[in-house]
Amino acid sequence: MKMRIRVILRIVIFLFASLVIEHAYATAQAPDYLIYKGDTLAIYSNPLESFFAKEGRPDRVFDKYGYKSTACWRGYIGYWELRNDSLFLVKVRGASTNIDLSLIFKDRKTDHGVFADWVDSSIHIPCGRLVVSMYDGYGSIFEFEKELFFKQGVLTGIKEYDNSKSKSSRFTEDRSLLLKFIQENINYANIINNTDEDVRVLVEVRSVTPEGKIDSVQVVRGHDPERDKEAIRVVKSIPEWEVLFRSGKQIQRPWTIPVVFKKKDE
Repeated sequence: MKMRIRVILRIVIFLFASLVIEHAYATAQAPDYLIYKGDTLAIYSNPLESFFAKEGRPDRVFDKYGYKSTACWRGYIGYWELRNDSLFLVKVRGASTNIDLSLIFKDRKTDHGVFADWVDSSIHIPCGRLVVSMYDGYGSIFEFEKELFFKQGVLTGIKEYDNSKSKSSRFTEDRSLLLKFIQENINYANIINNTDEDVRVLVEVRSVTPEGKIDSVQVVRGHDPERDKEAIRVVKSIPEWEVLFRSGKQIQRPWTIPVVFKKKDE
């Protein structure tokens, strides 16, 4: 009976460990589009949302015509156009039809689109090769990126960014490979104190070098100094890690890695 309970506990620990490193990603979102210099480009921005924040959201319209998909939580896809440096909303697409703009803009003319004078922010345009896929909103990293700045709907500036140093890692892409590496590289000679059950130490990756080497970690849930120290050593020994650049600057995606120390058999 005790043996069965121990087996069950080990299974639970393994499953929980898997859940820890499996990020709770939101679903990747369908983008809006911008007609820019003759091209129709996906954008990582939703300028219509700032209008709704000021004027209220027409929920009844989207309940009737909008998308009912986790891949489009906002319920629509907006199509925008830059005309002589002025931003216009030209179309709002619902689940199976275009939504009449007059249902959204009660007090504006909509025959030729709507001038987006409420936009006082920037629009991000991913460009080039997809480097790292992420499944949280607009998280995926592309090789290059443009940022268009607007003031009251008028283009005021453009910046271009190079994210090409970004790279994925087999250890962040393959959970089973990561867990296998950790188990095979724990040095139990560094552990003197025995325990009656498996022990899990959680280690957070805090920073990575541009070359993909983990250089800073922190124990977020420890057990004892010996195992905490060994967990840090093992995680920092992972030979490669993902490198992410967004808007030309290196960013760090949060990762918490479980290091499971097996009970030593008597």
